[in-house]
Amino acid sequence: MNNRTEVLANLGDYGSADFSVRREPLLSLRHGISPIDGAYTDFTDINSHVALVREDTNKVLSVVGKGYKPVEHIDAFITAEDVIELSDLDITGITRETRCSHDGARAYSIYTLPEHRVNLGRKNDDVALTISARNSFDGSWSFTVEVGGFRFICLNMQVFANNFAIHKSKHTKGLNLQRVADKLSEAVRFYAQETELWQEMVDTKVAPDSAMSILAHLANSKSAEAHLKNRLNISLYGTQAILDEPDVIRNKTLSKLWNYWIYNSKQLDPTAWALYNAMTEWATHGSVTKKSSIGNYASLQIDRLDKVRKTLNEKMIPSLKLVA
Repeated sequence: MNNRTEVLANLGDYGSADFSVRREPLLSLRHGISPIDGAYTDFTDINSHVALVREDTNKVLSVVGKGYKPVEHIDAFITAEDVIELSDLDITGITRETRCSHDGARAYSIYTLPEHRVNLGRKNDDVALTISARNSFDGSWSFTVEVGGFRFICLNMQVFANNFAIHKSKHTKGLNLQRVADKLSEAVRFYAQETELWQEMVDTKVAPDSAMSILAHLANSKSAEAHLKNRLNISLYGTQAILDEPDVIRNKTLSKLWNYWIYNSKQLDPTAWALYNAMTEWATHGSVTKKSSIGNYASLQIDRLDKVRKTLNEKMIPSLKLVA
């Protein structure tokens, strides 16, 4: 066993993602009345679909087409680690965090590489390279390996403006590990380019109305954006007043995002970096209100981070004239 293999082997088990699934046939229940036998119940095979069932709990995770071939979470993560091992990245001190949601139907692992880190000009404000692997049994996520960042001071997961997916497929069979590993090694150069954008954010001041406009876009509050168009260059107090407008106050997400912005702008000054971290803090740590989301927080984090990336490209980078 070489040193890189040993380092990855020492990451431990995969926790709640360590289970297998089996395929079960589906049956349609039919009730009827026979003139001879009276009321009856029978079952009919549904040949087009099957159920994917957890082996350990017998919980049905999804109903999929008969030709759907699931990738086991463990196989996905072992493949990701094989790729990391083959790359030329410095994996000293690498850590892994694995999370599941939707009763295990979705799972991801985040690998943090502390030796690949940058400092953004403030004491302890370091961001390290991360590699994430995601997989699902319900068709929501393909097996995907991509890169991002991890900000140590606040434990926020950072997303790249450009979605740099190293690999994305419906299966792991026949995967050219070395080719994917080479792409992963190239990601370090891409990571350096992304950190230049983050540094530009540190140096870019953001007015209250601009911050509100960008956060309203993320929160999908068209009402707030409409109010802002009629109140250009307003003060912080005036911008906050928009949150109390009857047609805006119902958007709880916008209110939470604004509170994160106020906090981060005090810690980091009112800059694009503070605004970006307000968004990633909401995505990584923000509370949930819907009962259906409480047990699916891991999936919610990924969905929120995807929304942050979309807002970066559609709104924040163009409106602040940042160079992506």
